[in-house]
Amino acid sequence: MKKAAVFLSLSIFLASLFVFIADAQAGVQGSIKGVVKDKKGNVIEGVKITIVSLQYSAVKYTLKTNAKGEYIQIGLQPDYYQVKAEKDGFFPIFVEKQVRIQDVLEVNLELEEGNYYVGGESPGEKDFKQGNDLFQAGKYEEAIAAYEAAIGKEAGEPTYLNNLGTTFMKIGNNEKAVETFKKMLEIQPESYSANKNLGSLFGEAKDYQGALPYYAKASELSPNDPDAFYNLGACYLNLQEYDKAEAAFLKVKELTPDYAPAYYQLGMIYVNQNKKPEAIENLERYIELAPDEPNADIAKRILAYLK
Repeated sequence: MKKAAVFLSLSIFLASLFVFIADAQAGVQGSIKGVVKDKKGNVIEGVKITIVSLQYSAVKYTLKTNAKGEYIQIGLQPDYYQVKAEKDGFFPIFVEKQVRIQDVLEVNLELEEGNYYVGGESPGEKDFKQGNDLFQAGKYEEAIAAYEAAIGKEAGEPTYLNNLGTTFMKIGNNEKAVETFKKMLEIQPESYSANKNLGSLFGEAKDYQGALPYYAKASELSPNDPDAFYNLGACYLNLQEYDKAEAAFLKVKELTPDYAPAYYQLGMIYVNQNKKPEAIENLERYIELAPDEPNADIAKRILAYLK
C-alpha cells in the first residue's frame, strides 16, 4: 500500500502538470457557441450568457444572444468553463464544458419560464470580484471572507462556491474545501470541477474508496479528457484493482498517445503482474517520451533487470 500511495501523489502532480503545459500553449484557442431556446422550442433573444474560467476566475466573458437565439465566444484558452444563461422571466441554467485546443464547442441551452429577474449586477457579484482580486493578491483569508459574503447574498451561484472551495484548498483547509464542493454538487451535480476536486481531496487524505466515485464521475462527465482517466486509474491503482487501473490508463493512451505518465504506470502494473513484454514496451516508451523525468531513472533500472 505504501508503494501505491506514492503512485497516487505522483499521478495527481503529473496530471496537473500536463494541464498546465497544455494551457501555456500561446495562440492555440477555442470557442463556444450555441442557441438558446425555451421549453417549446422557440429561440430566445437577449439572453445574458456568462462564460467563466473555472481555473482562472478572473477570466470572464459576458454576451447576449441575437434575434436567432445564437451566441458565440471565440479566443478561449484550453480550460474548463462554466456557461451560465439567464433572462428575465426564466430560471437561470449552468453547465460546465471543457475547451480543448482549437475546439469549437456547440453548447445549446434550454430555459424554463419562471419568476426570475436578472437586473444589472447580481447581488453577490461585487463581493465575488473583490474575492478574486484578493485571491490574486495572495490574501486568501480575506478572499474567503469576500466569497462567503457573496454566497450569503446569492447562495445558488456555483461559481462562488467553486472559488471558495479552491481557496480553502489553497490554504490547506481541506475539510472546509470538501464541505464547499459538496454544497456545489447539490446545486450542480454534473460539475466536473467539483467532482475532480473532491476526488483529489479524498485522495490526498488517502481515502481512495472515498475518492473513487468522484473520479469516476469526472471521467464520465469528460469522456475525452485524458487527465480524468489518469486520476481514475491512479485511484484504482491505490485500491489494488489492477485490471481497472490498466483499463483507465489504456484509455489515456487511446485519447493522448504521447501522455508519458500513463506508460510508466502501465509498465509498473505489468511488472507486478509479471508481464515482461508489456512492461518493457511501456517503460521504453515512457523513457522515450520523458527522458528527463525522475521516474525515467527508475524505469531504466527496471528495464535493465527485465532484459
